[in-house]
Amino acid sequence: MGDLVLDNERRREVSAALGISFGRIRALRRIGRSPMTMGELASALGVDAPNVTQVVDELEALGLVERQPHPTDRRAKLVATTPRGAKAVRKANAILSRPPDGLARLSDDELTVLVELLGKATAP
Repeated sequence: MGDLVLDNERRREVSAALGISFGRIRALRRIGRSPMTMGELASALGVDAPNVTQVVDELEALGLVERQPHPTDRRAKLVATTPRGAKAVRKANAILSRPPDGLARLSDDELTVLVELLGKATAP
């Protein structure tokens, strides 16, 4: 299942389309959902603070994100997408939201069964 969903071909495609690594795209997509602090981003990505600082510095140098004052905490900064970054997020999401090729080989009935089985597998 992991190979089907996380196929490297789509990762390479989105990286080539945006000209940045898939790890940077992952961070950009998280920021694109909602501005967040560096700490929140580090936690969401499962990386340490120095690593996320490097990622945000690179995305900022590319004009994809910007640091903004936090509205309620003067000590913190929010990282938010720029208009260019939001456009890149939309492009990445369009590529990554396409179903994997393997699913196109399934009939409608098989897809219905798959959805039911995945629902069972992910239920609490």
